[in-house]
Amino acid sequence: MPTRIWSPEILNGSDRELYRDIFAATERGRFTEAGKLAAKLRDKRLMGHVLYVKYMGVHYTTRYGELKDWLARYNDHPGAADIHKLALRKRGAAAYPAKPEPRRWRQPMHAAYAVDDGAIENPSARFREIDREVRRMVSSGTADKAQAYIRRSNIRGALTSLEFDKVRERIVASYYLEGENEKAYALASDILQTHGSGVPLANWYAGLAAWRMENYATAAGHFERLSGSPRISEWTKAAGGFWAARSWLAAGRPEKVAPLLERAADTGATFYGILATRQLGRALHIDWVEPRIDEASFRALTETDQVARAVALMQIGKRDLAREELIRAHALIDPSLDQAMIALAAFYDLPAVELQVANAAYVPPSGAQHGRIVLNAGLFPVPDYKPSTGYKVDPALLFAFMRQESKFRPDATSWAGARGLMQIMPATASHIAQDRSLARDNKDKLLDPTFNITLGQDYLTELMGSGEPHGNLFMLTTAYNGGPGNLNRWLASMDFKGDPFLFIESIPAAETRGYIERVVTNYWIYSERLGQPVGSLDASASGAWPVYKPVR
Repeated sequence: MPTRIWSPEILNGSDRELYRDIFAATERGRFTEAGKLAAKLRDKRLMGHVLYVKYMGVHYTTRYGELKDWLARYNDHPGAADIHKLALRKRGAAAYPAKPEPRRWRQPMHAAYAVDDGAIENPSARFREIDREVRRMVSSGTADKAQAYIRRSNIRGALTSLEFDKVRERIVASYYLEGENEKAYALASDILQTHGSGVPLANWYAGLAAWRMENYATAAGHFERLSGSPRISEWTKAAGGFWAARSWLAAGRPEKVAPLLERAADTGATFYGILATRQLGRALHIDWVEPRIDEASFRALTETDQVARAVALMQIGKRDLAREELIRAHALIDPSLDQAMIALAAFYDLPAVELQVANAAYVPPSGAQHGRIVLNAGLFPVPDYKPSTGYKVDPALLFAFMRQESKFRPDATSWAGARGLMQIMPATASHIAQDRSLARDNKDKLLDPTFNITLGQDYLTELMGSGEPHGNLFMLTTAYNGGPGNLNRWLASMDFKGDPFLFIESIPAAETRGYIERVVTNYWIYSERLGQPVGSLDASASGAWPVYKPVR
């Protein structure tokens, strides 16, 4: 984190005080007073935000012309979509207003999600339709029906050979997750005769099915071929290498283990990559690259209007607006300024911005170099959030969940209604706090960072007892994502043979499988960053269940 932000600041001392008073007067509906204060401003760059507060507030009835004028001048502001929606309601027969400036995004460099092999390039409309139908069938546990469906001549004939096998790959996964190991292996083997490289996850499920059937050498071959596929993410490569190593060990071929663990470890900060590193006898050691900012890069950044407005907003305490401006600014700045922008966000304690920018930054790499993992510190920001009751759970664990759940956005709201940093459902919040209003009129209280993480911490403490042994991290994360009820159902029905890794890879919900790996990886990395012991990693690398133990 930088030790200073270079002068000159965006607002001088007089304008800072004026803007604070202008916002306060506008929020109270004292528009005449606010107007007189605004006339004294030398720097007018935040007036779009002031007018947004006025036009969208309860103290003022806005005319269409005012909204149209606002959009003509300020349609690059975070509130432009709200103003545009209101303008359309009030337009009548008048000319249409300017549209909000389209959001732009930079492609993430670190977005791979657990085990995957990507999608078909340029899929046909018919493939998408058939794939949706197969997905619907297998989601209800009817792989046999899905298999019969795609064997119909009109279905088979509508797909290319590769599209057909991509659909069948989904059925292989379903057979495996239903415990039909022989069927999963047979279908995967058939796919691999035609499209071994184009459908690499067929090797993944063939390997898992063979492992369950205790055909360890066969499983190892499939996992090893998967890890060498050119079409897979680093997370999938690590999974293949790790499982190939453990399969060869189970098959009595220990001489094959180390090279495959090295292949997995080379992926760096992935779930199975970190485990492989530890199994090779190396401690989890991360070289943290701290982004820096200097006067020249600060000036270059503030040439972008959104960045300059964000700095000005931070000067007057408008943190949420500053965060939104910087998030939008990221796609507009030159990539050479990424590191400076991460440092700026760290200085202002805006972890959502740090993470977004670092996710798209081209340098430094996130893989392993000479046995050491190199990570940009912005990928794992350390925010100044604290529960109102103090930390009862280690910050590393809370940060691990926040990073996955909301990417540190306090205002995050999911399609299902989960809210805030820890993405807590209103009904869950009501249960934790014993406050029914949180499930009804007061649900937006969950957008308050301190309140949200206080409840999240209490919920994690409650869920620690979800599995055996107490504090089992794999089961804790499963319960948080999938719910305690689903965890109990899966424990009763899954064929995971008491194997912690097979437990993860047997969970029917792909989202939950990826979630466990992401959150536990986050926890291990945050523990290292905060200088805490990573005992749960040692336990997991030895084949035991990883157990959360608070740092004393």
